[in-house]
Order: sequence, then C-alpha cells, then structure tokens
Amino acid sequence: MSNENSLLTHVKPYLSRFLAALVFMAMIALFTVMMPVVIEPLINELSIRSGGHVTNEGKVIRDFILQVFAVDEKKLPSFLPTLLLIAFIGEAIFTFLSHYFMKTLGLKVVRDIRDKLYKNVIQQSVGFLSKARTGDLVSRISNDIEKINFAVSETLSVYVRESLTLLALLVYIFYRDWQMALISMLVLPLAAGPLIYFGKKVKKRGLQAQETIGELSNFLAETVAGNKIVKAYNMEQYEIDKFNRLNQGYYKINSRIAMVYSLAAPVMHSIGGLVAFAIFAVAAQRIAAGTMDPGKFAGFFLSLLIMYNPIKRLSQANNDYQQGKAGYERVLQIINTPNPISDKPSAIDLPELKGDVAFKNVSFSYETGLPVIRNVSFTARSNEMVALVGASGSGKTTLMNLLLRFYEPDSGEIRVDGRNILDVSLASLRNAISLVTQDVFLFNDTILNNITYGGKNFSLAEVKRAAEIARASDFIENLPDKYNSLVGERGVLLSTGQRQRISIARAILKKPAILVFDEATSSLDSESESLIQEAMEDVMKGRTTFVIAHRLSTIIQADKILVIQNGEIKESGAHKELLAKKGLYYSLYNLQFPDMED
Repeated sequence: MSNENSLLTHVKPYLSRFLAALVFMAMIALFTVMMPVVIEPLINELSIRSGGHVTNEGKVIRDFILQVFAVDEKKLPSFLPTLLLIAFIGEAIFTFLSHYFMKTLGLKVVRDIRDKLYKNVIQQSVGFLSKARTGDLVSRISNDIEKINFAVSETLSVYVRESLTLLALLVYIFYRDWQMALISMLVLPLAAGPLIYFGKKVKKRGLQAQETIGELSNFLAETVAGNKIVKAYNMEQYEIDKFNRLNQGYYKINSRIAMVYSLAAPVMHSIGGLVAFAIFAVAAQRIAAGTMDPGKFAGFFLSLLIMYNPIKRLSQANNDYQQGKAGYERVLQIINTPNPISDKPSAIDLPELKGDVAFKNVSFSYETGLPVIRNVSFTARSNEMVALVGASGSGKTTLMNLLLRFYEPDSGEIRVDGRNILDVSLASLRNAISLVTQDVFLFNDTILNNITYGGKNFSLAEVKRAAEIARASDFIENLPDKYNSLVGERGVLLSTGQRQRISIARAILKKPAILVFDEATSSLDSESESLIQEAMEDVMKGRTTFVIAHRLSTIIQADKILVIQNGEIKESGAHKELLAKKGLYYSLYNLQFPDMED
C-alpha cells in the first residue's frame, strides 16, 4: 500500500500529540523496569537479614540505589518498599496520560477519515450512488470506522507502549545475566510463527465479517423502507428467514475469528511455560552452586513475567490491527473512487441566464452498448414551456438528468445560453436550475428549513410567498408550529400532496432561470393539481420550464411538446399540431381521452 494510503499517514497532523504520548509511554517503560530493579535488592536484603549470602554481583544494584538516593544503609529495607510503591504509582499516572492522549488521537483521526469519507460519498456522481447499497455505505461510515478508531487509539498505543516496555526489560535482563537472557530468548522464534499466522487469518476473516455486516445493514434498511410491500404480500417470514441466513453467515465468520483469538493466548502460555522451565532449571543449579543469589533470580524472573504481558498484548494488538486495517481498506475503496462528474480546470461560472437550452445530437447509455438516449436534438427558449411525454423508460427523466449533469452524454453537447455545460462550473449550472421530482425527498427538519434548503438567507416573507404560490401556506398555517413544524424522516408527518407542495415551494424560492418538473403534480388530487397548475403559470413567466408528465391534460398549454420513444424524439410541436398529425401523440392522448373530438 502506498504511503498516502497508509492508515498511519492520518496521524501526521497530530504528531505533537503522538510524540507527547510517546514520552508518556517511555516513562511507563521506565517505571515498569524499576520494579524488578527494586525487587532484586529488596529480596537480597531479606536474605541478608535471615543469614543468607549475597554475591558481589548481587550488590551492584543495591550500591547503585544507596548512591543515587543517598540513603543510609540501615534505612534501605524500609526505603525499598517506598521505591517500589513509587514505581507502581508512576506507571499508573503515565498509563493514564498515554491512554488519554492516544484515545483522543484516535478520535481525531477517525473524525478526519469519517469527514473525508462522507465528503466523497456526498460529492459522488449520481451514477455511483445509484449503484451503491445504502446499508453498505452506512456500515463503512459506522462499523468500519470504529474498527479504525480501535486500531489507532488502542492497538497503536499497545504497539508502542508494550514495545518500549519490552525493550527496557530486555536491556535489564541482558545486563543482569546475558546467558540466562539468551536462553529465554531462544524460544521467541516459536512465538513469531503463530503471530504471523494468526494475523493473516484475522485480517482475512475480518474483511469478510465487515462485508457481511454491510450486507446485513443494507438488508435491514431495505426491508424497513419496503415494509408496506413486505406486509402486503405476507412476506414477513420470508424476510425473517433471509435475515437469519445472513446473520448466521456473520456468526460463522466471527466464530472463526473468535477461534483465532482464543488460540493465541494458549499458544503464548505454552511458550511462556517453556521459558519458565528453562530458567528455573538453570537458576536452581546456579543458586545451589552459590553463583547466583535469590534477589537476582527474583528480579530476573519477575522481569520475564512482566515481559509476558507485553508479548501477549502485542499478539492481541496485531489481531486487532489487522481488523482495523481491513476496515480501512474498505473505507479507502470509497475515498479513492474518483467522481467522473467534475469541473474542468478552465470552468467558468455562468452569468445571469436567460434560460435558452439546446440539445445537439446527444446520445447516452447507462451501460456500454445499451443506449438510452439516441441522437437527441431540440431547443428550448426562455419563457417557453417544453413538455416531455412518452412511455415509462423512454428517456424523459434521463434527458433532464443530463441537463443537470447528474450524468454526462456519450456524444453530442448540451448548451445553456450558448455555453456548453461541460465548460461551466457545476455549482453555477445547478444554481440556475430548480428540480421538482415525483419522488419527493424532505429532510427530517422543519418546514422552513426544507423550503429554504440550499438557498441564501431568505426572509420569512419570501418563504411565505413561495408557499402561497405552491398552495402550501394554508395547511402550514394550520399546523401548531407553522413553519417551524417538523416533517419527520422523509416527510412522513405530512401527506403525499403536502410533501409535494413543500418541494414545489423549495423550487420556487430558488428563483431559477430553468425549472424542471418531473411528474411534479402526479401525487396530487385533481383539485390540488388544478390550483398548482394555476400558480405555476405565474412561476413559469420569464423562465424556461421543462415538464415531464404522464397526464397529458397538464401539458396542453405547453409551447412545445417532445414525444419521446426509445430514447428518440419521434414528434415535436404544440398540442393541436401533434393531434392534427394523428401520430404517436394522438395515440397517447386518445388512450387517456377516448371520447375526444378531432
């Protein structure tokens, strides 16, 4: 993995915090190694008091403490326990400091990665998001990110702290008895093999587990959103069984991870047993021969016991880090996915528009070799209402998606006021266009914030005027909190018609040069539709308006009607002209109004 894609690169902005934690961890190592250093003379003092013998080598640390701390030799037995207490307290204080600094470092890193991930998701192309699974994206932002947080705040801390502690203890045991130290180190290669093996297994299973939890999240989101269909078709048990299968798969993967974690500790215990056996065998001979005193052996053996914990924690940390690394790789898949819809370096902002729109030989396909739009050309002038009609799937909405640059054409060009939309900034293009869709989306916020969404600092008077035009003001004023009323998730606290009117008010308030109504009145009853049609006549003045409609009665007054079939414009003209041709439009109209008169 390249440097820029390494998880550790995200620590660089907080290097000072990491260095402070590093100092604290070095102090932990120092106070930890103090324990066997103090234990050795303490045991020897007890041995001396009981008539035992201490070798000249055993007096080295005793004399060192007497000189450094200027302690009277008679007071040494009472001073050594105090020194041991200081070692414990010192280790506790610096453990707290290092933990706090590393945990907050992890939180900062995760905050940055989550910001970067969300920014990339929200700025991604419509094509990418339409193919992505919502539950999987949520899983990457939540579950995978938490794995990364643990990897940085916990495992990185363990790596550094335990490595420093291990190093300090190794220096001590080699200094005190390099031969016995060497014997104890001979079994370390036995530990390396299992550590590497377990790490690889955990990473592989961890990646599978995180992909499975993404599937579970996606399945849950889908069945909750489609709960009416599930109930209407009595498919509850089917969905329960399907969820159970996914959940069982997740359990199996995690049970394998649990097995690896469970094996790690016994393996390390067994290796520790081999070390203890070798050390006791050698030490027993030396003490019997009078070449080693009890204090030295106690200090040495205590060091090995303390060393066991860092080795065990490093083994555990390696497994945890592999899971965090697997999560980071999944997050990187999103972060490193480029957005094909972006501004050119030379892109300019659109000036105030008249609203002329021209499609010139535009073709487009979602999938290579399956064209959805075929060589479409037409012009819409300012103050014109252009209607797009045709069967579902004929390409009407796709044409408007191309105008908004949700997608880019395979060939041809789209011009606004004579400028190719590929040469202007996305922000200025979309600022000039208001979109009202059939599938209304409202945010879980107030009516006021939904109407002013994405806009400037609109006054309440402007908001109310937009609501009046959209015929939304009456029902809003009847709500207890009026414009400060919450609409619920996706506007669930409002009726379908009310949500549609809020959406239309939002589009009106933007004061765009170009309006796009994609089946905007389809969810309204006849009376509401009639009222909005009247209001829209005022809104359309001086603007280019595109109306996609299945109800042909709503577009009779259009200046131009484009009849689209299989991605091609088959007919174009005003309502009466198209009826007179008795072609495709005539057939569509006759289907809706069989009693019409020629």
